Amino acid sequence: MQSVVRVLRSRAGAPEDSPPSPQEEEGPVDRAVLKEKEAEISALKEKLAAESKMLGDMKDRYLRALADGENVRNRAKKELEDSKVFSIQSFAKDLLPVSDVLEKALESVGEEDRQGNATLANLHEGVSLTYSQLHQVFKRHNLVKIEPMGEVFDPIYHEAMFQIPDPSKTPGTVCNVVQSGYILQSRSIRPAKVGVVKET
Repeated sequence: MQSVVRVLRSRAGAPEDSPPSPQEEEGPVDRAVLKEKEAEISALKEKLAAESKMLGDMKDRYLRALADGENVRNRAKKELEDSKVFSIQSFAKDLLPVSDVLEKALESVGEEDRQGNATLANLHEGVSLTYSQLHQVFKRHNLVKIEPMGEVFDPIYHEAMFQIPDPSKTPGTVCNVVQSGYILQSRSIRPAKVGVVKET
C-alpha cells in the first residue's frame, strides 16, 4: 500500500520520502458517521424552525395583549369622561320644566298689559331676569335649547306631534313648536315637540 502511495505521490510531483497528508493517514470517511451528523443537523434545523414559529406566535399574542390593554384603557377613559360630562343630565332634565313655566309666564303677559300695570311690569321683569339667569347656567354646562323652527325634521332631536298641509313650505320641515327641546353635550335629553309640514 505504501509503495502505491509513493508512486502516486511521485506522479503528483511530491518527494517520495515526504510524510503523508492527514487525509492519507485517516483513510476514507465513515459514511455512517456522516449520515449521523446530517441527521443531527436536520433535527437542529427543525427544532430551530419550531422555536422560531413559537417565538413569532408569542410575539403576536404579546402585541395583541398590548392592543387589548390599550383599548380597555381608552374605553375606560371615555366612560369616565362621559360620566363626568353627563353626571348632571338627570338634574338638568328636572330643571327643564322650570324653564318651561318661566317661558310660558313671559309669553302670557303682553306689552300692553305691562304698560298699564306697574306691578305686573315689575313682576314680568323679575321673571325675565330669572329666566335669563337660568339659561346662563344652562349654557355654562353646555345645556342648549333647540330652535327647530324651519329645520328639516330629525327624529333624534324632534318629536312630531302633528302634521299640517302647507303648500308654501317644504314638506318634512318643522312649522310649529309645541315644546322646546334641549341637548346636553350634543346629546338630546329632551326632543322638541313639533308640528311638521305634511307632504301634499
